[in-house]
Amino acid sequence: MKMACNNGNGNRAYQKSCVRYFNNAPQLLAADSENVLTLAGAKVVNSGSSIQVEPQSYDTVKIGLYHLAADAVIAATAAGVLTLQWYMDGVALPCTLKRVTLPASGNAEIHTETDLELSGCCCCVNHTFTLIATTDSTAAGNVVELCTGLLKLA
Repeated sequence: MKMACNNGNGNRAYQKSCVRYFNNAPQLLAADSENVLTLAGAKVVNSGSSIQVEPQSYDTVKIGLYHLAADAVIAATAAGVLTLQWYMDGVALPCTLKRVTLPASGNAEIHTETDLELSGCCCCVNHTFTLIATTDSTAAGNVVELCTGLLKLA
């Protein structure tokens, strides 16, 4: 549930906020699949009032400049291509598309990040960010470590 922009605490449109979570619960990646990854796990930091955390998303409620990042470790069980990409409100963010070729077995690491200027008609703006891992027809494995974060810079 998203919080209201006017929460009775004055105008906090420009208050900095930061969320970062680490999830080491294995997340299965079957061949030829699209997987919305679970971001929430162990809280590293959750500060400020501009970002809310859901199990599979980060939700913004204030206008401003944001930095979005993800690092994943994939334990491969079958070779192929894996893509990792952030989505805003269900729409892919082109600058965040990253590809890695998974080995038949072993680990692969992948990183993606971007900066976004979120504007609106007042101090409020509601956007949902999800992270999706997609495998080709042969790639498979598990996301065994996932560190993600969203930082409101201004």
